[in-house]
Amino acid sequence: MKRVTSFDVAAKAGVSRSVVSAVLNGTPGIGVSEEKRRAVLQAIEELNYVVDAQAQGMRTGRSRCIAACGDLYNPLFAQMLEGLQKACAEQGYHVLLYGGTPLSSDRQGLVELFLQRRIDGIVTKDSTSFQDDEWRRQVERHRIPYVSVEGYPETAEVASVQMDYAQSIRTALDYAWSKLGKPLTYVELYNGPAHQPNWGDRQRTKAYADWMRERGMEPRIRVKPQAEWPEDSGWWRELLRSGSETPGCLTNWSRAAVSLYRAAFESGMRIGQDFFVMAADNTERLNAGLVPSLSAVEVPYAEMGEATGNRLIEYIEGRRERTDTARMWLPAKLMARESL
Repeated sequence: MKRVTSFDVAAKAGVSRSVVSAVLNGTPGIGVSEEKRRAVLQAIEELNYVVDAQAQGMRTGRSRCIAACGDLYNPLFAQMLEGLQKACAEQGYHVLLYGGTPLSSDRQGLVELFLQRRIDGIVTKDSTSFQDDEWRRQVERHRIPYVSVEGYPETAEVASVQMDYAQSIRTALDYAWSKLGKPLTYVELYNGPAHQPNWGDRQRTKAYADWMRERGMEPRIRVKPQAEWPEDSGWWRELLRSGSETPGCLTNWSRAAVSLYRAAFESGMRIGQDFFVMAADNTERLNAGLVPSLSAVEVPYAEMGEATGNRLIEYIEGRRERTDTARMWLPAKLMARESL
């Protein structure tokens, strides 16, 4: 059976082949009326025309594929991918998953894929402390369209998408004050043997302290290494008993709220009535499923992924200069539920 070509589509739609190409590739400089666009799309459907991706890539120099690099075991990477996939699907791009660990040494293969024209650009999901100057220099040397999600928060030379962590804490505290008329204790969990908060957590803690001092109150900050239950159950029960000083707490991670819920259950206390809780993330996506449901200021990772995809495609298609690395800031989402 003879393969359907773009010439066949043009003949059936009653247009030139250049118009078909413009509809398929978004060719600049060729205006296509809505009537002709509909005719081309209808002809494609009726003829079951499939674009020859290899030939298209040879003509345009693009693969229409974006590499998304991150730790595949990190739930935040999956959330970011939702938005990235949405932006790419709407503009005719595919997403190539690349990764397995967060180590920057694993990224050399991305450069090779770009030089082989198998990808058109790169998105990485990084921690808010990520700043690898050698990786940045490689991206610049090879002129790779690149955007980092949460990495390079203090470097203007790299395009990145960030959440305003400081504003998220202020939003949470304003909300809690409007409900309780009292401040919250701030609980900062951390991983590892030493307390080495990343940029995002430093922003959160500073915002909490500033908010309290602006209102003439002494900050109540509790720093806690993460541990498995019930190893640290006594610590959480002691925090619940501090309700005479503050009526509740704001945790940097939602997993801290899970420990508080367990301690409250074992102590015969009711979250949302005897003690109030908010979280500053929704990493495990369990906030709405807790009982009572957990109020939070959540990091909008899906929206960040979508913004990243849109910016990267602008670079790829020449609608934005690669030297325009203006940082994108997205607000946290206040999700008022039952715990406060």
